[in-house]
Amino acid sequence: MIILAVLPAVGTLSMTAAKIIDIHGRPFNAQYDAAKHTRRTAGWNAFSTGVNTEISNDLETLRNRHRDLVRNNPWARRAVQAITTNTIGAGIHAQWHDQERQNRWVNWFESTECDADGRNNGYGLQSLVMRSIVESGECLIRFRTRRPEDNLTIPLQIQVLESDYLDHQKTQSLPNGGWITQGVEFSPIGQRIAYWLFNDHPCDPTRNVVLNSERRSIDGILHLYRVDRPGQVRGVPWGTGSMLRLKMLDDWHDAQLEACRLTACMMGFRRFSDQQLFDDSEAQIKTEYQLYEKFEPGAIEDLPPGVDMQFNTPLQPSNNENFTDAMHYAIASDYGITFESLTGNMSKVNFSSGRMGRLEFERNIDVWRWQLLAPQFLQPLAKWFLLAETIVYPNSTASEQPLWSAPARTLVDPAREVPPIKEMVKAGLLSLPEAIRKQGYDPIVLANEHAEYLRYLSELGINTDTVIKDNVNRNSN
Repeated sequence: MIILAVLPAVGTLSMTAAKIIDIHGRPFNAQYDAAKHTRRTAGWNAFSTGVNTEISNDLETLRNRHRDLVRNNPWARRAVQAITTNTIGAGIHAQWHDQERQNRWVNWFESTECDADGRNNGYGLQSLVMRSIVESGECLIRFRTRRPEDNLTIPLQIQVLESDYLDHQKTQSLPNGGWITQGVEFSPIGQRIAYWLFNDHPCDPTRNVVLNSERRSIDGILHLYRVDRPGQVRGVPWGTGSMLRLKMLDDWHDAQLEACRLTACMMGFRRFSDQQLFDDSEAQIKTEYQLYEKFEPGAIEDLPPGVDMQFNTPLQPSNNENFTDAMHYAIASDYGITFESLTGNMSKVNFSSGRMGRLEFERNIDVWRWQLLAPQFLQPLAKWFLLAETIVYPNSTASEQPLWSAPARTLVDPAREVPPIKEMVKAGLLSLPEAIRKQGYDPIVLANEHAEYLRYLSELGINTDTVIKDNVNRNSN
């Protein structure tokens, strides 16, 4: 290119500011259709803004609108519910190697002691956290250490806060070379070191105080959200690509329903051929004609002479069901769930297609569990539990991490799905404990239950030839 050949440095700088000229002096046009400026792309406005600038401008509006959809739109509410219930289910269980620690964990986490509000057990908090991430885009967690006189099994409680507590308007540079971006403070080398939080919910204050955000060290505070772009500081609600569809589709259905209601109410019109008859009619006593402001079932409207009533016939999709289904497919795809999970409509799948869709959904669930919840919530939770445990049990060590087991996946057809699991265990491709954990059970607890039950049967003199007993005998030998 001429520019680069003569002035390489200048040419490099000018490439983004002017059209590149080729060796023959002709403008070097875009080679991607999506990058061309043509009639078809005339209304396509795209800007090279940074992720945090985009979120800073739109976060509050996106969050409020998505919450409104979840409150009032059945599909948005179902999408949030489907993601939460399928990701968390009955709860993601922790299995500690130390049995005494396991017992302490169960006594604490499976009771409402672990909740600072005293309403949920640990699994309920997992659901609340996941729902908040999907609905609001992010969630805050504070670990609250408690005093011995509080008489808790473990002197630690979990407080779940909405993302509104994090001051998203707090953005500035700091004298020490650090900076604050949307309420998150960074050190000069880019490490998160503090959050700027309100003491109360800024839109739901419970105390008559002036709300100003205060700096709080990052210790004991978790900020959970899905990271979609490198350097992203705040999270956005899920399903942002389908929010407008959800709103417009819901409005269209409401209009359809209202039209049907009004059509059913209006039985007909009565026309008067003579003005005097219309004025003298007991059914219509008014000097100036006005159409009903309120329709009621069985209504008959009186029309004066010269008045002709016409109704608008709006444009309708050629096939309402296919049109609605197409919108639902787009919405489900944006949330990362299946059409069946969103709508509850199972008429369009058989076992094979339903299973394929379910497998794709499960891949998303695994990502949400092990790439979002595990590093941002579950592992820090285990760390804080160990630290709090040493307060009550000084001899315990704080170096262990538990194994986290996902809730059991419901088998659609056990007759087809169980044999492959058994074959994988036999072939050594899957350990028996892991296969048990995949079904949502604790392998140690399950083994103890089997052993205890077999001992009980033996004491009663009952002779059983179950597979479980044979396995136990072989292992003991």
